[in-house]
Amino acid sequence: MMFTFTPTLLLTTLAGLASAFPSFNVPSCNPRDLTQLSCSAKYNVSTDSCCFNGALEPGQKESGLVLTTQFWDAQPSRGSKDSTTAHGLWPDYCDGTYPQYCSADSGIIAFGNNLTGIPSIIRKYNPPLASYLDQIYANDSSLMTHEYDKHATCFNTLRPQCQVTFPGGPSQQEQIVLSYFGEIANKFRSQPTYNWLKSEGITPSNTTTYTLAQFEQALTKHYGAKPFVGCNNRGSTFDEVWYYAHTYGPVVGGHYVPTNSTTKSSCTAATIKYLP
Repeated sequence: MMFTFTPTLLLTTLAGLASAFPSFNVPSCNPRDLTQLSCSAKYNVSTDSCCFNGALEPGQKESGLVLTTQFWDAQPSRGSKDSTTAHGLWPDYCDGTYPQYCSADSGIIAFGNNLTGIPSIIRKYNPPLASYLDQIYANDSSLMTHEYDKHATCFNTLRPQCQVTFPGGPSQQEQIVLSYFGEIANKFRSQPTYNWLKSEGITPSNTTTYTLAQFEQALTKHYGAKPFVGCNNRGSTFDEVWYYAHTYGPVVGGHYVPTNSTTKSSCTAATIKYLP
């Protein structure tokens, strides 16, 4: 059956989305912009659009490739023994290169050395989200701050003017924090890497090894496109995964369309360790 994605459908989805961590507001959108898939729009979408993941400024490259990324932390281990941990949510250019630290262009304020700012905002306005992030980030506020400053500041659909605020509620800058980490939480829940690998017979072991093809085939089967599978220790030990997507609509609450990785795997060994 052919699925037709319409602007009315996405507007309805955005307005009524009942996600586990509803930490975002929906900006006013030009319905026409919602019909365009990032990196393949059929017309030039304005850089002022809050509903299309594109360029921050006229003449800049379009950041329409969205990555949700995770770590597998082993020896020393962090987080749950039966789950990856969260890394981030990244806006890559359509060619696979990426912007970073974009506050000057986006108006999204970075936190720098203030490692308590982000957790404090999330605890104030969304305690359940704060608790979940403590779990999936293994209480690493330094990593959360780094990810926000480097990557969140580069999403054009997260800019202050794209945030809707209410009296007594979060400010625009606070709403950006809630939106960014709310989307990370929702994507993490929907991409259970450990469980996907386990269902294909791939489990952590100090003795059994696997091939890169086994990892890629297992995760592609469940995600719908080939992710980046990363390794450390000279390419011999699995330690991360990146899921790539193009989007209809904004980065928060938009419709993600899985697409294949643009980055060559760093797992170069003939067999790969997946350590507990």
